[in-house]
Amino acid sequence: MITELVVPLLASLALAFLAESMTEYVFAWAFDLAAEKWPLVKAIEPLRYVALMVGICLAFAYQLDLLLVAFPTMPPSVAWIGIFLTGMAIGRGANYVHDMWSRYLKPEQPSA
Repeated sequence: MITELVVPLLASLALAFLAESMTEYVFAWAFDLAAEKWPLVKAIEPLRYVALMVGICLAFAYQLDLLLVAFPTMPPSVAWIGIFLTGMAIGRGANYVHDMWSRYLKPEQPSA
């Protein structure tokens, strides 16, 4: 049972780390150059939206749904909504996914 909970969490953390770091590595230089020419680019922060799209794509590629893992008895009526929300969390970055899991989705531990 614990494996069913830990594997999706570790996968989402790994994907969040990859999404965040690879988005920075691949796209940051272009947005930095654009921000020098157009100050509005810095205010919009387009890198955040690129990371969000990368996270959503990765969640769909791996069919990763943290909400379904956390609440298996409450499947959504629209199957892809949990994957989409998981992708948004992945796009926010590894720290955000960890905070969300530990604060809201972590299953209750039986008291000894």
